Amino acid sequence: MTEAETGVLDTFLGAGNRRGRGHKFSLALLALAVIASIFLLMRFLGGTDSPYYTALVERGDVTPLVSERGTVHGSGEVVLAAALDGTVTAEGVPAGGKVEEGQVLATIDAEPLRSTLAADRALVSAAESDLAAARAAREEAAAKLGRFEDVWRRSGHRVPAINELEGARGAVERAGREVSAAEARLSAARSSLKADSEKLASAVVRAPFSGFVVDRNISNGQRVRTGMRLFTLAASDETLEIEVPLAKAGNAEIGTGTVARVRLDAMPDEAQQATLARVLVDRADAPGSRRAAFTLENPAQTVRPGMAATVEIALPPRKGVMLVPDAALTFEPENSADRSRARIYLVSADGEPRRVYVATGAGDGKRTEVIANDLKPGDEVIIGWRNPPAR
Repeated sequence: MTEAETGVLDTFLGAGNRRGRGHKFSLALLALAVIASIFLLMRFLGGTDSPYYTALVERGDVTPLVSERGTVHGSGEVVLAAALDGTVTAEGVPAGGKVEEGQVLATIDAEPLRSTLAADRALVSAAESDLAAARAAREEAAAKLGRFEDVWRRSGHRVPAINELEGARGAVERAGREVSAAEARLSAARSSLKADSEKLASAVVRAPFSGFVVDRNISNGQRVRTGMRLFTLAASDETLEIEVPLAKAGNAEIGTGTVARVRLDAMPDEAQQATLARVLVDRADAPGSRRAAFTLENPAQTVRPGMAATVEIALPPRKGVMLVPDAALTFEPENSADRSRARIYLVSADGEPRRVYVATGAGDGKRTEVIANDLKPGDEVIIGWRNPPAR
């Protein structure tokens, strides 16, 4: 065989060997693909080995949503307070209910006051008797002095003796003072009787006008004290407002005209729209706090003062912040329940949860802004148990 023929043969054999190796490599890749497909199919059918549900940490924008509870208020509100101490029997008029002028709202047990009234009447009777006696004594003293002075004139100032005449004059002055004192005692006794009688009348709490019950602060059998708030009534439902605290909003700027969504407990599926009318600060019962008063726009005809509601307020958006699902902030591994500091749990390389303390920011009801030094987008955060541990 010539050298040329030998070279051609070697070239042919080398190409054949290379084709054989390539064919074997392709078969190996195909086998790996089949194995991977089988593994994924088994995993899909049998579920993941991880006991956790997870989500990814994201960087994005969020529009914070603050949710607060409040009560619908009407115009011309009046507070009805207890005029006396006692046990109350409240009629079945709930918050949000309509009332008519003069309608009985509650009755306060006034038995102790009736005893007081009996004593007041006895004092008035005694004071009237004392006054009558004092006036009779003054008349008698005045008549005696008149006789003395008449004799004094007719006798040429010889009788009676000067000391007798002066004594009679002093007796008249003392009798006059006794009458004044008796009159004052009678006036005081009558004033007490009148005040306690008015209290007794106010034991029956009535609506001063036709309107709506905004707040009802009592229940049957409750003990009340003088001055305690019983009801708040609204005279009209022409302008309806709802006032809520702004503690959850922090220092966020909320301007007049901010729109909020209102969901009434009585109509949870029908959202009402409200517009911020004013921000109230430094209330006497909550110094340093802020409260927002929203005016309901075109409320449904069934909306009444006194109805409880939830107000959802959208705050200025936060852009480019780290976000995790709200569930991540409530997840806790087994045998861990300390929530003194906000934290989330990431899935570590070995599949175990790794705790990361975070500072929380705004949220929209689904996601919450978190801040942590060793947190980055794409981290896998645990949001719940896939296979909860046995208790």
